[in-house]
This record gives sequence, structure tokens and C-alpha cells, in this order.
Amino acid sequence: MALGENLRAIRERRGLSQAELWRRSGVAQPSISEIETGVRGAQTRTLTKLADALGVPVAELFREEAPPKVPPPPKTPLTDEPESDFDERFGVTDVVSAEELQERVGAELDALGGYIKALKAAGIGGDDLRRKQARRRLGEAKRRTRAATSRYADLALNADFGRDRPVYDTLAAYVGQAQEVAAEIEAENTEAHPEAS
Repeated sequence: MALGENLRAIRERRGLSQAELWRRSGVAQPSISEIETGVRGAQTRTLTKLADALGVPVAELFREEAPPKVPPPPKTPLTDEPESDFDERFGVTDVVSAEELQERVGAELDALGGYIKALKAAGIGGDDLRRKQARRRLGEAKRRTRAATSRYADLALNADFGRDRPVYDTLAAYVGQAQEVAAEIEAENTEAHPEAS
């Protein structure tokens, strides 16, 4: 940030107008305006008066803001483990452990979403490898969270209400089931509203 932008930002944070800063510092309001807009620089004596009136060290008027820090990627062991290993864990869950698995994978999903937001805030573009990898991992976390949620719901409905819902032991089975249901819904919508297709 340039001198003028810093001066304006500090003055505005203090709730001061240029005229009020003039009264406090003795630096004429037109001079303050010209410094803030970058029309002119300022001598050390002028900068000292302005800094004193604002209650900051002179160096604060020249401080450069550091770019936002890029955080390290979150640890997501359940999202990153091979699908066969996840299926072993997934396939033996009961109602309680399925809910716990759903919560743990959901927390990884949230962490990945936050990481992507932090990358965007740090100016990391969508073509950057870190963003691409994070989006891929986010997609896998969504897939695993949905499967764990479905398994938990099936197990809970069977246990609590005596239903006889099928319970699958692999991610692929739940993902395939979800894709089939989505295709059936789309086909029903197309039949009901052929003009929309």
C-alpha cells in the first residue's frame, strides 16, 4: 500500500476528516489531500506531524500489507485413504459407528471447503495445482460423506423402525444407488414435464 493509501486508511479508521487532521496536525488540508491522492510526496517534518496527530509511528504510514498467508492443506486421512481401505472400515459400521464416521468425514469436508476459501483469499487461481487437488479431495469427501450418511440412515431406519432397507458395504454401492435414484427422478420429471427437456 502506498503512503497516500495508508494515510487515508489510518485517518478513516480514526474517524477523522481531512479538515480535522489539518486542525490536529497543522498540515494544511489541501496538502493532506494531495498526499492521500498521490499527487505529491511529503517531507519528513510533515510526515512526523501527521503521524503524531494520528497517534501512530511514521513507519506505519509506509507499512506494506503482507499478502494473505496460504495455509497448509488440512489433514484428511479418511478422504485420502484408498477406497478399498475405506470400504473395509465403512462396511463394518453399525448405527453408532456409521454416525461417527459420517461426522468425521463431514469434518474433513468442512476443512477442505475452508482450505479452498483460504486459497481463493490468498489469490491462488483456479488453475493452480493446489486448488485443483483441493477440489478433487473435496469431491471425494462429499462422496464419502454422502455414502456414510446414507448407510447411517439405512441402519438407523432398520434399527429404530424395523424397516428392511438394504444396507450396502461399499462406497460404490451407495454412489451407484444415488446415481440410479437421480436418474429415476430425472426420468420422472421429464415424463411429467416433457416441455422442459
